[in-house]
Amino acid sequence: MMAAKARISAAILLVCIILPLLASAFLDHLPEVLEHDSRNKDVTIRGDNSIVRANDNDFTLPRSHDKKNERSLREKKHKKKKKNKKGKKSHKDKTFDFDHLFGGNQQEGDEFSPYLQPFDVPQTTEEHEPAENYDGLREGFYQKTCPQTENIIRNGLIRAFQNDSTIAAAFPRLLLHDCFVNGCDGSILLDTTPSGARVEKLAGTNGATVKGFELIDEIKAELERQCPGIVSCSDILVYLSRDAFVLSGLPNYNVLAGRRDGMESNEANVVGNLPLPGDTVDQMIDLFQKKGLNSEDLVVLIGAHSIGVAHCFNFLYRLDEPEKAQMLDPRLAGVMRFMCANQMNTLPFDPTTQYKMDSIFYKQLMMKKGLIESDQILAQDIRTRGFVQKFGDDEMGWFDKFGKAMNKLGAIEVLTGNQGQMRRQCRAVN
Repeated sequence: MMAAKARISAAILLVCIILPLLASAFLDHLPEVLEHDSRNKDVTIRGDNSIVRANDNDFTLPRSHDKKNERSLREKKHKKKKKNKKGKKSHKDKTFDFDHLFGGNQQEGDEFSPYLQPFDVPQTTEEHEPAENYDGLREGFYQKTCPQTENIIRNGLIRAFQNDSTIAAAFPRLLLHDCFVNGCDGSILLDTTPSGARVEKLAGTNGATVKGFELIDEIKAELERQCPGIVSCSDILVYLSRDAFVLSGLPNYNVLAGRRDGMESNEANVVGNLPLPGDTVDQMIDLFQKKGLNSEDLVVLIGAHSIGVAHCFNFLYRLDEPEKAQMLDPRLAGVMRFMCANQMNTLPFDPTTQYKMDSIFYKQLMMKKGLIESDQILAQDIRTRGFVQKFGDDEMGWFDKFGKAMNKLGAIEVLTGNQGQMRRQCRAVN
């Protein structure tokens, strides 16, 4: 018995001596486990220059017996991580710089969410080209009387755009429908007038196809709190239209302001004063000329259809007339039939970049992919086809002309000086 116990004790002693020696001998062959983020389940393991398991977010460092080199590598790694952490913001915290979009007018403290999916915005060819002056209208009109005007308007639009990206196309449409009927006087915003006549917004060519009135109410209320009786509803609409285009990718352009608001709005005045989907080129050119705009302005401004949608009732009829159907790309015709079971359904003017102002819209017209007949025929008529082709090939050239054309549009039959009034709210006269 005693002999057996002695043998066991000797065996235990032998194991205690030999195992540490074996561990020391094979230490270099054990894998090295590197630092990793405790939130990640995967760990990067490297041994003998081979990775056993890895996560894309981990760093894999070479093994080194040189303590100084190993410490140096770890310090570099730590500094890199620290630098990345400092320079990198989460998507939630990230803010989008609108300062370069709107010509540096953003005030301190104005931050906007990247929820807007911002686009790369080309710069104009010149740093600042003064807009053409029109009687009573000028740039920076509210600079002294209400310097926060443009920021309040812009911030309101951005908040709305975050909830509904289709809102951008609403304001240019409202502006054109306002300016072409008795001038740019905000009359399309009125719900009622002293005469009691049915107002413009109730006309068939407006109705369900125009929106954005609630946002204008909110912005006007804020402006009245900041600067009572200073900023007109008609100017708000012009600024909103500019900002909508800039949010959609157009380079910033300077807006002329100084309009006063009209006191009448009559549905009867709409008839014959707005372009219609089935208009001929002759009719469109004639209408635009009556408003002080030429055929080039017509093609420039129709490019606003680069964003927005059209209701099916405005184009579905094209499928029922063989001559008109021939002007349609067959695939687009198929989409029209499929999507327009309900006449109130909508399709984007530009399905490729629906929310971005770019020249793709013009290229699509050249390929018979225009939804609206009056848009499409501009690519066929000898008087306008050249402009469609030109703007499709020269996006920057179109951008440069667009702001000028918008200022011409916004100057149609304006009320200035002591004309009209400065409405306290945009839906009713004072």
